[in-house]
Amino acid sequence: MSSMKFTKTATFIFPLLEVPKDLFTCNITDMFGRVKYTNRFLNAYLQDANITKYQSDEDNKYVFITVRDYRDKDFDTFYSTMIAFENYVDDYSIGECLIFVMKIPKYNIIDFKFIMLGAYSKITAKAKKLILSNHFFSGKPYTLPLILNRAEALKTSWEERLSLKTETYYSPGFLYDQEVWPILELDKETLSKETLISLPTKINLIPSEEF
Repeated sequence: MSSMKFTKTATFIFPLLEVPKDLFTCNITDMFGRVKYTNRFLNAYLQDANITKYQSDEDNKYVFITVRDYRDKDFDTFYSTMIAFENYVDDYSIGECLIFVMKIPKYNIIDFKFIMLGAYSKITAKAKKLILSNHFFSGKPYTLPLILNRAEALKTSWEERLSLKTETYYSPGFLYDQEVWPILELDKETLSKETLISLPTKINLIPSEEF
């Protein structure tokens, strides 16, 4: 069984789509009635390395939602609901995955841009609420409010980790007025052939090592 972490796109960008995460909840069982999957959602990405048709520009910001392409009895209802969203763009299948292409609503693009700059604490109160209530995050839930509010406790923790200390040398790590969480790295937020290999039907998401 493979394991992986949610991308920062799934944590901070997916909520801006305003697609309820509960929509992905399912109860897929095997022939003996044993539960196989309780969630269709696998991960979210900023781009697909194999698709050139949907490239984000100043006016259009795309998100690629990867889900289990498992056609259970509730799948048609799930699918029809997804394609009914105004910001739905397209969908396509690759192997065992179904990818939905969605656009960030224009009224949330300013928050998208702040997040892409790593300015988590500068996003609007509405965006913070969306993230806190509708995210996919591999870390501990209490970490997200600390990130979005640039909490002093998280800043201190990072500074301690960044400091270099030996018996004869000490170099403190100062964040000053910087944010308290790493910026998104596009290569880690890109769906690729290699990424798909790590997204089989059976998947177990593990906690992030980042707090």
